[in-house]
Amino acid sequence: MNTENISETETEFLEESTAEIIKNEWEQPEPFEKEVQYQAFPVNSLPKTLSDYLKAVCDFVQVDSSMVALPMLSVLSLCLQGKAVVSYPANAHTESINIYTLTIAQPGERKSGVYKALIKPVTEYQQQYNILHQKEIERYKSKRKFLEHQKQAAMNKTSFERVEQLTDELCELKPVHEMRLICSDTTPEALAAEMDKQNGCMAVMDDEGSVFDVISGLYTNGQGNINLFLKAYDGSSHTIFRRNNDTAITLNAPYLTIGIMTQPQQLLRTMNNPQFMGRGLMQRFLFAFPIGKAGNQNFTSKDISYNIQQAYDELITRLLRIPKADKPVKLTHDKESYNILHDYYDMLQCKMRSGGIFENNTLKEYASKHFGKVLKIAGLLHLCEHTADEPINGDTAINAVQIGLWAENMALKAFDGGAGDDETTKNAKYILRRIKERQYNEITLRELKRNCKGIHNKEAFNEAINLLEDMYYLKCETIRNTIGQPSTICYINPLA
Repeated sequence: MNTENISETETEFLEESTAEIIKNEWEQPEPFEKEVQYQAFPVNSLPKTLSDYLKAVCDFVQVDSSMVALPMLSVLSLCLQGKAVVSYPANAHTESINIYTLTIAQPGERKSGVYKALIKPVTEYQQQYNILHQKEIERYKSKRKFLEHQKQAAMNKTSFERVEQLTDELCELKPVHEMRLICSDTTPEALAAEMDKQNGCMAVMDDEGSVFDVISGLYTNGQGNINLFLKAYDGSSHTIFRRNNDTAITLNAPYLTIGIMTQPQQLLRTMNNPQFMGRGLMQRFLFAFPIGKAGNQNFTSKDISYNIQQAYDELITRLLRIPKADKPVKLTHDKESYNILHDYYDMLQCKMRSGGIFENNTLKEYASKHFGKVLKIAGLLHLCEHTADEPINGDTAINAVQIGLWAENMALKAFDGGAGDDETTKNAKYILRRIKERQYNEITLRELKRNCKGIHNKEAFNEAINLLEDMYYLKCETIRNTIGQPSTICYINPLA
């Protein structure tokens, strides 16, 4: 073929045609991450006061309903944790009603505006309580400081009888602390100390998510400590030792609420933390991925009406005022609630079997805890409209299940980024990443292995290559040389 008179345009056309022919020889690669279809949060599953306020906040701040949903449930959790537990419908087991939530959104999506709107009545209640009890708090601090000073002076004078007397007085002194319902950036040790002062309860709520960096070892040379976060999810006893002295803090029934709003990069770091995943911390969370609205927000927005704001404030204040007894009240179920929850439990079991959406080991661990999450939600919704001595009815159970089904969908998205991958899949992704970084079109198998030093085991490397072949990312072909051993060439799918 004479190419001397071919124009530049014709040359480009021939090159594109040749590339198209090459591409047509390949199958489309199978994606590692399956697309999870977005589902809107079932707003009408909330009690009317909450659904009205959620819609009003969405209109005012101009955000998706999923941006408000989990932080709102977290506020209910901090109000009610430790005050009640939900009985399992079919046995004597109970579930505490505190929840862990994580809402993930890009920067500029007005997370802070949502957080402020939801937390406002909580901070006002806390402030009013501390003002009302300021004299008692200061009197307790002064008396305790005075007795400790006297005790130290008696010890210096070796007046043991006086030391014993002052020790008794210190033990009999009834603590009166400032009310602190929420913290954000805290170490496990500091959190335990504050929970000890706050009758065993605390909420970690933030619109940044920095607490994950702290508990993963930001201030402790990478030595993470998540024990308290695991135990306080269901009120299990926990003891933590102070580093600066020989004393220890024992929390007999700690209850913690976590309500974090953060960015996708933080989620990625968190879900790839072996300690968080391996010990089941992230499997305890509910997740939300709101649709982003930045770039489509209006200059003006509709204000939250006085009546809707007042109704929400009064509800949160009423829940905060419910006294915390030595033993949480046990919430029971009526027959309709029993049947609805029974059906949902069986549905979850089916989803964890082979071929189900939760068959993967990591997702199975999440799903095994998910029924408990639905019970927690049912307890929170119930106490917004009913007293503790009334059983949870069918309507509340249906609403909790609808939120649970929505949360299943969000969990699939949360764990879809590789957190649930087995070792072969992780290795295959690693090899594919190395290929893309170096933009290989073809490479010998031996050279590819040299460039993937993160995989030390030959068998594991070969299994990952086989998976990439099965998913049409590459083809391996053995070339028999006239001299030396045959070599294997890996041809990379240009569609990848």
